[in-house]
This record gives sequence, C-alpha cells and structure tokens, in this order.
Amino acid sequence: MNELSIKIIKKPSYSSMLLRSIVNIIFGIILLFFPGLTLWVLSIALSVNLLIVGLFMVFEPAIDKTNKHAFLTALFGVLSIFLGIYLLTRPLAGVAVLTIIFAAWALMFGIIDLILGFKLTELKQSQSWLFYIAGALSIVFAIFILFNPIQGSLTIVWAIGLYSLVVGIITGYNAIIGSKTKSKKVPKKSKKKGKK
Repeated sequence: MNELSIKIIKKPSYSSMLLRSIVNIIFGIILLFFPGLTLWVLSIALSVNLLIVGLFMVFEPAIDKTNKHAFLTALFGVLSIFLGIYLLTRPLAGVAVLTIIFAAWALMFGIIDLILGFKLTELKQSQSWLFYIAGALSIVFAIFILFNPIQGSLTIVWAIGLYSLVVGIITGYNAIIGSKTKSKKVPKKSKKKGKK
C-alpha cells in the first residue's frame, strides 16, 4: 500500500471532516425545524451582506489611494448595493439565489467525495462506499435544486435540511472511523523502528 497516497487522502484532516459534519448536522436540524423562518432570515442576511460589502467597496478607493483598480472596485460596490436592495424588496429572488449557491456547494462536495471514494477503492479501504453514497447524494440533490430554485421553496428547505443531516452523519462517521484507523497504525511504525 502506497503510504504517500494514504497521506494525501487523509490530509483534508479528519478534524476538518468532523467540523464539516457538525456544521452540516446543526444546519440540517435548523432547516428541518424552522424552514419558513430560515428562508426569511437567510434571504435578509444575504441582502444585508451585499449592501455592507457594496458600501465598503464604494468607499474603499477613497481610503486606499494606492488602489489601481479604484473604478472597478467602486463599480462592483454599486452593483452589490443595487443587488442587495433588489433582494430586500424581492425575498423570493433572495431564496432563489441562496438555493443556487447551496446547489453549487453541494455539487462541489459531491464531486470531491466521489474522487475520494475512487481513491479509497484503489487503496482497498472499506469505508469507500460511504463516500460514493455521500457524493452521489450531493450531486443528485444539487441538480434537483438547480432546476427548482423557487417552486416549493419550503420543500426544498426541508430537503436541504435532510440532506445536510444525512451527509453530516456520514461524514462524521468517516472522520471517526478514519481517525481510529490512523491512530492504530502509528504505534506499529514506532515498534518497527525500535527493532531496527
């Protein structure tokens, strides 16, 4: 077994995987129990964030005189402000934007999980099938919400919540099993070195 390949696979550290798992589980629980409120809060948060970022970008050239792209910075700032105002007055549009962002996020992690699954299969690791499930689930779900950004928004929120919960549990299981496997292998190496 190629030890360098194992290190590369495990380098997105199990602690970061566990953190991703916890965030997914918490996010899933919030969405499942507070779908309507979550939609409204997230839409408002996105709009306010765009407004704040836009204001900073508009005034940034006046503060930083060395900015060589002052015009573009200010232009993007103005666009960000207008988009923030638009989304504040059109909450459904904000919901659509949020679901598309989440779809892109789910698609990205789905592809990453599938790649990890293939690599773990090559290394004959038993938990590879869990990465296949998580990856396939992420990609299918991403495609679903990309084609349904507004229709049945509450259903989408519930589905996102369930998805986050399931993927969070799978990722957490992978992190715990992987870290235990790694810790078991460390003493064996030290014993071999001692014998030499």
